[in-house]
Amino acid sequence: MCRRMEDAMQGLVSRNQAAFIKGRSITEHSLLAHELIREFHKPGGMKACVKLDLRKAYDTVNRDFLCHLMAAMGFSETWVDRVRECITSPTFSVLIQGIPYGFFGSSRGLRQGDPLSPYLFTLVMEYFTCLMDIAVHRERIVPIYSRVSPVVSHLIYADDLLVLLRPSMRGMRELAAVMEEFGQLSGLRLNRDKSKVYFSSSCTLKEERALELGVEKGNLPVKYLGVPLSVNYAKDRDCQSLVDFAQKRVEGWQAAGLSFGGRIELVRSVISAIALFWLQSIMVPLATIRKIEGICAKFIWHGGIHAISWEQLCRPRKEGGVGLRSLVSVREATGIKLAWRFLQGDSLWSAWMTSRYLRDRNFWVCEIDNNFSVSFKHILRNRPVLRTAMRRRMREGGRGDGSMARSVDLRPVSPGDSGSPEGRRGIQRSDL
Repeated sequence: MCRRMEDAMQGLVSRNQAAFIKGRSITEHSLLAHELIREFHKPGGMKACVKLDLRKAYDTVNRDFLCHLMAAMGFSETWVDRVRECITSPTFSVLIQGIPYGFFGSSRGLRQGDPLSPYLFTLVMEYFTCLMDIAVHRERIVPIYSRVSPVVSHLIYADDLLVLLRPSMRGMRELAAVMEEFGQLSGLRLNRDKSKVYFSSSCTLKEERALELGVEKGNLPVKYLGVPLSVNYAKDRDCQSLVDFAQKRVEGWQAAGLSFGGRIELVRSVISAIALFWLQSIMVPLATIRKIEGICAKFIWHGGIHAISWEQLCRPRKEGGVGLRSLVSVREATGIKLAWRFLQGDSLWSAWMTSRYLRDRNFWVCEIDNNFSVSFKHILRNRPVLRTAMRRRMREGGRGDGSMARSVDLRPVSPGDSGSPEGRRGIQRSDL
């Protein structure tokens, strides 16, 4: 059932959602969020970013609503009955002094750990996208970039919601109404204590607007999907949590009396992996990278004399290194990877970036403009390396599916559709 659901999700769920959908990336989701708020510090035009938190998300899903929603999306009655049986048949017991007592069922929620639950939860969250799209279409809620296609009014990653709108009093009331309707039908209620609204510097009456929505006013930067969400280029102080993470990890490992090879493997598998996620999601400052590399080097040599430099350690084994990856080199490589993903043009991030910055200009010959974001400048600076790599791959035969030939095409990437599921598999908003 999970494999069949996985195949169906791509056509059923809008591109505003990135979690649990094959081919969609959390890093692109994070990059798009940074793009949408990067002009919050500039004067002119009121903007707001609302970070919404759902109370006990998986445990409060209305099962009847889920089944009705699946039927409206076109799932057969047999399939809906199977899903209903999967989510209602499990029973639970409680441990009292280590002894299980009683078996009882449950009336709502999805089991965490069930491989089917993430897909079902994603379908429930799609109804929020439906309500938001209706409100935007009727101009009750105005997105920040309403003239950029695709229009992005919100982003969803599992139970993390980010809404971006013009914070008029009416708009804030309409968003509160959307959340109330969504909570009544789906069972997913807003946790007002953990939800925050962040306003641009030019916005007035911030307290009154936050009161209309019913959540507290916050200040940027804020953590979103594990990385700091900031209006400016990420500073060293914004990435201090990454440095603290690396420091706490090595402090716990040093007491274990690890061998040299064990310390190398821990740095490669844990610290480097976390740093890689940050490097793909934001432009981590070089000062932060140097701090992390210094922590790793000190841990590897156990606080003693560094017999080999960090640059030598990061060389391949056949060249006398130990196979670690230099984070500075990884930072450059992520720019090439982002440029490649941008050329694919199959994600909401790439479509929005194309419409926002390129318009009718050619990607390969477009000059870097001062108005471009840091991430897009990073992508454009890596065009020569990407072009060389693709031409080499084409001379070697490339891939047989033609994707390489499509990527070498020098024409501008088409923005694509808005990412909504209208027209896919015959599903209409009215069906929901």
